Amino acid sequence: MQLFSHATAGAPARAPGTSPAHERPRRHAADHHGGPSVTARRTTARAVLETLRGYGIDTVFGIPGTHSLEFYRPLRELGIRAITTRHEQGAAYGADGWSQVSGLPGVVITTSGPGLLNSLSGAATAYAESRPMILLSPGRPLGQDFRDIGSLHETKNPSAAVDAIVGRSRRVTSGAEAVTMVHDAFRDFTHSRPRPVHIEIPLDVLEAELECTDRQVAPRPLGAPQPAPADDVRRAAEVLRAARRPVILAGGGSLPAGERLLELAELLEAPVITTTNGKGAIPERHRLSLGADLRLSTAHEFLRSADALLVVGSKVGEAELWGGDVTPAGPIVRMDIMRDQMLCNLDPDIELPGNSAAVVPQLIEALGHLEPREPRDLAEVFARMDDEARRWAPDLAALNEAIMAVVPEDTIIGGDSSQVTYMGSTTFFRARLPHSLLYMGTYATLGYGLPASIGAKLAAPERPVLCLVGDGALMFSIQELMTAVELGLDLPIVCVDNGGYGEIRQNMADRGIDPLAVDLRQPDWPALAEAFGAVGLEATRETLAEKVTEALAVKGPSLVHLRI
Repeated sequence: MQLFSHATAGAPARAPGTSPAHERPRRHAADHHGGPSVTARRTTARAVLETLRGYGIDTVFGIPGTHSLEFYRPLRELGIRAITTRHEQGAAYGADGWSQVSGLPGVVITTSGPGLLNSLSGAATAYAESRPMILLSPGRPLGQDFRDIGSLHETKNPSAAVDAIVGRSRRVTSGAEAVTMVHDAFRDFTHSRPRPVHIEIPLDVLEAELECTDRQVAPRPLGAPQPAPADDVRRAAEVLRAARRPVILAGGGSLPAGERLLELAELLEAPVITTTNGKGAIPERHRLSLGADLRLSTAHEFLRSADALLVVGSKVGEAELWGGDVTPAGPIVRMDIMRDQMLCNLDPDIELPGNSAAVVPQLIEALGHLEPREPRDLAEVFARMDDEARRWAPDLAALNEAIMAVVPEDTIIGGDSSQVTYMGSTTFFRARLPHSLLYMGTYATLGYGLPASIGAKLAAPERPVLCLVGDGALMFSIQELMTAVELGLDLPIVCVDNGGYGEIRQNMADRGIDPLAVDLRQPDWPALAEAFGAVGLEATRETLAEKVTEALAVKGPSLVHLRI
């Protein structure tokens, strides 16, 4: 995958030419006057949080515990919001949703033992989807590693357990090491495939004071996006210039390129199809957008017909293709921040190692002033893809379209590993901006949609956020409705109720298994919402759009229940 982008389309607007705080190190008064930076005594917990604050982190997710209290002591003073979810799994999902919309790494603070381990589904999601996350947890005091003495939250080797799931996990031995790990994480997120980092800080280190200069906790320059070698860019430009039926496949790593990706597509007259993580890389109502429908056989056929395929920041994952083959008729050019990713699933003819924010402009410059190309007539492929998607799930297509017709254009949709998401919203929600569909197609976890929607709403309170999930997924994290109520978030939730685990029920039937353990008793969903302090609404197919419109006008959370 590609560079973690600090300036995503969903991030708060900034004046042209400015950068977020973490991209330009703050100068302290002593530094500004040329004198030595100020040395102060801080606990390790405070030093770590000051460092995070310097990079722009103003929100953390978690549940306070006996061993994590020192993390919470400086939060108010530093201007960092502590979002208390009702389960640490929800904290990690919430941090992931916040990260996608804010453009910053999500930060999760847990207590030791069960608190940390409860968060790991969220950490595994961030790993599988190549998203930045920092997990902070306390650990046993130095010298007590592996001692089976029955201490509170005793865990054999928590850092090793987490390391098996995330990009990197380390039990530090000093406050200085913990601060350095934060700096290193931000640099890694910028210049390599973003994946979660876990920092375990022994209790005695966490609570101890250390001598630390302001400069040590101040953000460091992260450097410019990495370009590709000029010769490789020239070769790629020659291939793309010669192609008459080029296609661009854009993954999550294409998002740092921003509007330049659309400029490249228009220059080449190349249709753009995206992965679900790349959804919205170009506006999906643009004439060259084929949406995020890599699962469709029509899309596979179209990609195979390309006389040149440019893959930007994607591993071309099996979970996206649903078993399809997209090997094109012509050469393959792959652009990725990680060289090993360019050898994954689809062998390239030309490799462009680097960050799409730098490499896409390089390609545009190398292509020069191309003669305007005749517009591609994509009407037939649009119609065939649309028809195939409707045949997969006509009911889910219809209800998604009914909802999308009444939500504002800049709405963020929180999805889940629900049929209504991966057979509906991925196709029939036409995203104008990146990170407008919160989803995790590779890890495919249940319970993600509601807490991720909470995180997104916290990151962009000015944008409408709607959580659209199935009943099975929502029951995994229904406790986070209390979090949304407590925070007073205007957050409509649409629960599409098919009576349990509909996909698995169908899988069993397809294999000749009498469906077992998949038909679930349902609560009175509107009454349950009311019990949490939200507004509960019952909808039918005929009244769905009306009830969603009503929910959008509610102050605070609401839940619309639709039985199908």
